[in-house]
Amino acid sequence: MPKRSPEYMESQRLRFCEAAMACFSRKGVAASNLNDICEEAGLSMGALYKHFSSREDLLEAILQLRSERRNAMLRGETWLDLRSALVNYWRELQGLPFWREFQGVSDWSEQLRKLRLQQARLILMQIQTQLEGYMARGEINPPFDLARTAQLVSIIFDGSSTGIRSSGELHIMLEDLAAYLDFAVGSREVQSKRRPG
Repeated sequence: MPKRSPEYMESQRLRFCEAAMACFSRKGVAASNLNDICEEAGLSMGALYKHFSSREDLLEAILQLRSERRNAMLRGETWLDLRSALVNYWRELQGLPFWREFQGVSDWSEQLRKLRLQQARLILMQIQTQLEGYMARGEINPPFDLARTAQLVSIIFDGSSTGIRSSGELHIMLEDLAAYLDFAVGSREVQSKRRPG
C-alpha cells in the first residue's frame, strides 16, 4: 500500500471531525457512535482508527479544532472589532446545537476537561493582551484590573452562550451582549454616548 502524504492524512482527520460534528448536530453527542461518524464521513472504521485510537481521541480532536477556530476568530485591532468578533462567534455557536452537550460530555473525561481548561487559559490570555492594547490607546477604561476584566468579558460571553438557562430572564440576549461587553471594559465610545450634550 502506498504511503499517504501528511496533507492527505490531515484532510482525512479533518473529514472525520466534521462528520462527527454533523452527526452530533443531528443525533446529539451521546447518541452518535463511531459507525455513524464513519458512514457520515464515507470512510471505513479502519481509516478512523488510523487517526484516533478511541472515541475520546476523536472528541479531543474536535475540541482542539473548535478551540483553534474560536481563538482565531476572537481577535480585533480595536475593541469594537473584538466585540464584533465575540458577537459573531456567539451567533456561530447558536448554529451548533450540539456544542453545549459536547462541553458537558467533555467534563466526564479527565483528558478533555484538562484540554478545556488549557484552552480557557489561552483565550483569557489572548483577550487580556488585546485589552491591554485597547487600554493603552484609550479605547477602554476598565473598572477592574485587566486580568479580572478579561475574566468578566469571558463570563459575559460564555454565560450568554449557555443554553441551559430556559428562561429569558436568566440568560443574556444577543441584542444586549454588545452593551454588556462595552460596559465590562469601560468602552470610551459608550461613555461618550451616555454623556449629555
